[in-house]
Amino acid sequence: MQPIRTPQRLAACALLLLNVLKVCAFAPTTLTRRPIYVGAIGSAPRARDPRLDFFDWLEGRLRARREKASRDGRPERIILVRHGQSEGNTNKNAYSVTPDSQIALTERGWAQGVVAGLQIRQLVGNEPVRFFYSPYLRARQTLLAMLQAYDGQTVQLSSEPRLREQDFGNFQDSEAMDSTLKERQKFGRFYYRFPNGEAGTDVFDRMASFITYMFRTMSQTDYFDSDMHGLIIQNDSSQPAIPPARNYVLVTHGLLMRIFCMCYLRWTVTEFEQVWNPSNCEIWVLQKIEGKGNYELVGRWRASPYGGSFVDVKFGENKNEPMYAHMKRPLVSRRVTPGAPDALDSIELAHLRDLPGPKPNPRRGWGAKGNRAMLAAESVLAYWAKDSKAKSVADENAAPTTRPPRTHRGRREA
Repeated sequence: MQPIRTPQRLAACALLLLNVLKVCAFAPTTLTRRPIYVGAIGSAPRARDPRLDFFDWLEGRLRARREKASRDGRPERIILVRHGQSEGNTNKNAYSVTPDSQIALTERGWAQGVVAGLQIRQLVGNEPVRFFYSPYLRARQTLLAMLQAYDGQTVQLSSEPRLREQDFGNFQDSEAMDSTLKERQKFGRFYYRFPNGEAGTDVFDRMASFITYMFRTMSQTDYFDSDMHGLIIQNDSSQPAIPPARNYVLVTHGLLMRIFCMCYLRWTVTEFEQVWNPSNCEIWVLQKIEGKGNYELVGRWRASPYGGSFVDVKFGENKNEPMYAHMKRPLVSRRVTPGAPDALDSIELAHLRDLPGPKPNPRRGWGAKGNRAMLAAESVLAYWAKDSKAKSVADENAAPTTRPPRTHRGRREA
């Protein structure tokens, strides 16, 4: 199999060749000169060779070109798919006798998987596809059903344990689980840790690890060879190399789809809890932003004989509210101007509004009103400014301290 020559690899080879040229061009002159040791008495700094400026400029251009090629070479879409209807969706008692990882699909779930594969095929056409899938049985069965839409086309498959369902704690008795879910509702859905299981924060951590790994595979710097870590269907050494995948499809679970978006798009916990769990075999699509190399959530994909369309992800109390615009693109940070009258009016800072004030300390005489006044922004800023001014005045009035001269033995004179 011949390796595929991508612009990113060509830029990397050019950088390597440039470094070799720098060594070959300047090493002989450096070795013939008398070595200068760092800190030697009487040594003068050696002048920089002006020819190095050109090499540095060229190296910067090649690095920028490699980064651009890396962004342009990323897949056009990241597609999230929930598994089809499973026996656990129709019978909650199944979890008490069958391990969660062995819950199988129903007949309807198989049919949903076939339809999901056809819908994705309509969206991506004949573009190369790479599937990452949860090792749970229902996810693997959904994948097999989806692959029926790719008869005759070579695709790449990678099993990914980090895409597995949240661990709810081994065998799950229905009555005990009801009381556990009520307790979780009081404690907090995202932070509650199931007995012998995981919390939402644990799932977030492994999802962050997977996203880092996924983007590394996009840059073709995977620490596993694709033939070792992934399974390439209908491919051998006699066939041409597979081009880079233009679509990444993640066959996983409903909670994992939401946490993937939460982790990549930087949702807050408040925003995450307003997004509803997707239905069986529901398809979410993140499209690459032109010229930037990152992705935005364009919505749920619904195929049709007329070409298909995107609809909003179910959001809000009634599932039909429009999702906030800032939740659809990666949000690195949220900006605020403290002290401004509309500082927290931005929808991005909604999770900071209407927070309860500090509780009064019962050991002190002032009540809740005085305690809040002490911690108010204006009081803190005024105290800060006053303290800084007093400190600067004290520094100006302070007499300069002088040290007695040292003798030749290092002792101070009396």
